[in-house]
Amino acid sequence: MRRYIKRLSKYVIHPILILIIASNFLMAGTIILDFVAQPGFNRVTLKWTTQNEINLKGFEIERSFENKSESFKKVDFIKASSETKDKKEYTYEDRSIFKSSDRTLYYRLKIINNNEPDTYYEKIISVKPTISSARQTWGSIKAMFR
Repeated sequence: MRRYIKRLSKYVIHPILILIIASNFLMAGTIILDFVAQPGFNRVTLKWTTQNEINLKGFEIERSFENKSESFKKVDFIKASSETKDKKEYTYEDRSIFKSSDRTLYYRLKIINNNEPDTYYEKIISVKPTISSARQTWGSIKAMFR
């Protein structure tokens, strides 16, 4: 029985532990604890909390009107605060959401590192804000001249 447990430990438990430890390093220079969107009138407020910001340049906020990977576009870039192991909260207000009031918006975070490849946070959030008719009309006029 001891031999079986020793073999199990060598071939199953050790690789699992190595994967867990390595996943923290592969996930970029930070760990994102939560990512939420709050709808508002003519805006969407995004909030996220990080921990272990090491060698992190910042976050690229991307938005889409469809939940398709190729349709996301950069909205803005938020610089990382500093290298810290403590929790850090970020807030971003998206006020450029005036194309349609009947649409669901999708957001995702791209983690930008200093020396490592960029990665995407796997959670995509959706939100449906309220948009005034004046902003909706202005958005349609702007779209005609693009």
